Amino acid sequence: MSTRYIHSSKSSWEIADLLQSIFLMELLYPSKSIWISSPWISDISVIDNRSNQFVSIEPSWANRQVTLTEVVAKLVEMDTRIIIGLNDTEHNKSFINTLNSRVGESSNLRIIRRALLHAKGLIGDHYYLGGSMNFTFNGISLNEETVFFVEDPAEVAHNRISFINKWGQIE
Repeated sequence: MSTRYIHSSKSSWEIADLLQSIFLMELLYPSKSIWISSPWISDISVIDNRSNQFVSIEPSWANRQVTLTEVVAKLVEMDTRIIIGLNDTEHNKSFINTLNSRVGESSNLRIIRRALLHAKGLIGDHYYLGGSMNFTFNGISLNEETVFFVEDPAEVAHNRISFINKWGQIE
């Protein structure tokens, strides 16, 4: 298995496509646990369902862009444990409020706010996405970013341990 690098200044659509693929994979074959670390986070579109090609996954998502909070809420509903680490800034409050309104009270979701968080990444049971990108429109579409996608089981396991040590896990 290999590591794939993407430099978004030349191919921001590749990052959007990669995120869409990751989240569709999660909806079809959910991880037991997912960690998202992003100092700045927004309720970005992560699945383009304007052509209804993914309507069988969630019928209420027909004919539109699907947002990160919708996908996270669906995964929590499917019993995936999700930990989100972010900065304690005003910018992130809208995302947190929207997510909390979608999820409600759930022991499968934990949001951790840290004043000096800088680490960025998304890790599930079988992959690790890391790099310089925040989960914001600018991070995915405008800023010059470099991200890497890893599927190597040993590397994924190593990074999962790092995320568990930093953020903990939901039992």
